[in-house]
Amino acid sequence: MERKLFLVVWRDACGGSNVGWRDIAEVCNQKVATVWSCGLIVHEDDDRLVICPHIIVENGEAIEGDAELAIPKDWIVSKRELFVDEQ
Repeated sequence: MERKLFLVVWRDACGGSNVGWRDIAEVCNQKVATVWSCGLIVHEDDDRLVICPHIIVENGEAIEGDAELAIPKDWIVSKRELFVDEQ
């Protein structure tokens, strides 16, 4: 199995972290987040990419993962290979 690590840059919604009522002008200044996620892409199709940063590998095969994240393809800005394991 070829194991490639990727950096996926994507856009995410932000907000809701401030407690209480605020002026609408302040609410309108809320920004969109740019997120960097690194890991093994365990699934990719037309709708989503699933990246997993923590993988257990046995006999060259990824058998378990943790902290996976499904990112809608429309939210992805870029995807770049970081490392190829030649073993």
